[in-house]
Amino acid sequence: MRQNWKRIFAIWMLAVWMAVPCICAVSAGFPTETGKEEWMKALHDTLPMCKLSVPGTHDSGSTRGGRTLRTQTLSIAGQLQQGIRAFDIRLRKRKNKLGIFHSHAFQGIYWEEDVLPAFIAFLQAHPSETLVVSLKKEGGASEDYASLLSSSLLIPAHQRYFVTDFHPGLTLGECRGKILFLHRDFVMERYPGAACIGWADNASCLLTLRGKDGVEGKVLLQDEYQYESDKEADKKIASCIRHFDKVAAEPAASRRWAISFTSATGLPSGTPLAFANRINQPVAAYLAKGRKRKCGIVFIDFTDLQGGKALADYLIRCNSY
Repeated sequence: MRQNWKRIFAIWMLAVWMAVPCICAVSAGFPTETGKEEWMKALHDTLPMCKLSVPGTHDSGSTRGGRTLRTQTLSIAGQLQQGIRAFDIRLRKRKNKLGIFHSHAFQGIYWEEDVLPAFIAFLQAHPSETLVVSLKKEGGASEDYASLLSSSLLIPAHQRYFVTDFHPGLTLGECRGKILFLHRDFVMERYPGAACIGWADNASCLLTLRGKDGVEGKVLLQDEYQYESDKEADKKIASCIRHFDKVAAEPAASRRWAISFTSATGLPSGTPLAFANRINQPVAAYLAKGRKRKCGIVFIDFTDLQGGKALADYLIRCNSY
């Protein structure tokens, strides 16, 4: 009996010893939950931003509005902690400030008081990271949007946290500790970041990013979101897969960017959550079954739920560590 116990103990110790390298490999190759706050830290400064895979959230501030409009459960701060590095911010004038809106639904937070300060505070605490922030007018007068937004972007103390000059070969080193703005509506002549030219609605297209000095870059865009109901989720999955395959086929020397959305809607039954439950997991599984690939910036609904979390984790993991 004693010999049997010795044999069992020896086998158990061997199994533990063999498992240690695997555990260490996973720990070294992929940030832990707490390590996701600085997952970009291990990446080389020379890595072009267009070659990164960046998890983002669609309608990032939309935690209210009922089942038809809510697209996220986590707050902006919670998303940052999760490793989200791209944000889709929709703005409209409210009480002489820019409120965060999804359609008609005010989300209870403001750009000037809540969102921009949260981004800057995060970058102050984690200067290895960079944020890509898409800004869009969600109704209201264009003049109000441009005036209020430009006022917040022109504050001198904020300037050091913005990527001011866009060019398609931007590197991670040039963007660390800063926000790269993507402007979907006119703000001002000397804007920081890039203006989006030719963003077609509910379509896939070739988009142009243009810096304030006229320097341009091209983007493979997939933003197909309108369907009859969530029963058509397979069409959206196919659209996502086509896009990711096209991005993966880009030559190594290419400096074309990529932006895509896994989000969709098809009311009344096809809510954002219904689509997210049908789309995120299959897309994550498709990407994970092959070799690591560059996916570009990917905007996702409900990144705290199983499918959304799996997709966001994959996007972080497939960067080079």
